[in-house]
Amino acid sequence: MVQLIAGNKSRDCELVIFDKDGTLVDLTQVLFGLARARRLAVEERGGKEVANLWEKVMGVDLACDKMDYGGPLATAPRQQEVLIAAACFYLTGYSWEEARKHAEKAYDEADEFMKPPFGTVLIPGVGAMLKQMKAHGLKLAIASTDTHRRITSSFEALGIAMLFDAFVGDDDVVNGKPAPDMIVEAMKRTGCTPEQTIMVGDSVSDMHMGRNAKVQASIGVLTGSTKKEKLEQSADVVVSSAAELRAL
Repeated sequence: MVQLIAGNKSRDCELVIFDKDGTLVDLTQVLFGLARARRLAVEERGGKEVANLWEKVMGVDLACDKMDYGGPLATAPRQQEVLIAAACFYLTGYSWEEARKHAEKAYDEADEFMKPPFGTVLIPGVGAMLKQMKAHGLKLAIASTDTHRRITSSFEALGIAMLFDAFVGDDDVVNGKPAPDMIVEAMKRTGCTPEQTIMVGDSVSDMHMGRNAKVQASIGVLTGSTKKEKLEQSADVVVSSAAELRAL
């Protein structure tokens, strides 16, 4: 197995699973890009009243460039977010069936508005880190609350898709984070066991997912929205950025 160095600790492993937003890519740019596209699509279908309510319940204020990084837009899987959006339509006079259909179509339309890589920008040093790990023979995977299609399209546009052995999105599993399903699916696709696997993420949910999947270690990074003190409560080790990781 390959030795993974994180801070002053090292682990032998064969597979490293990364969260995407906040871990490998700039969380702020991705989220605000999504917020603007989804707000526009919701407003086109339901008007400003629905769109304003959508912003409020999603935890975003686009006029002031503010966001609650613990809110639904930043943390909820897409499937849950669509249901929340449907509630916004419902609360402004639509039947539940109409509300659900409008929300689903609005989110599909928002995806069409955005083109790959969907505002995705790699965190400095991450690209070199991924190439260094791959050169040492590590298998790499993604476990993200984003959809499989958006993950794949984003990384293809950035020219790094070939570095990964598996992409697992929220739509690939029954239960999202912090359930172990995404990690289990990534291990299944790469032929690795929990003892051979390390999880890297920026949220407590990522750390709990790793623990629930019984991987040998969960590494927290501080490039997302979670404070160091919070991550340290559930991570085996915390580093400033995934770019600091290296293989030997």
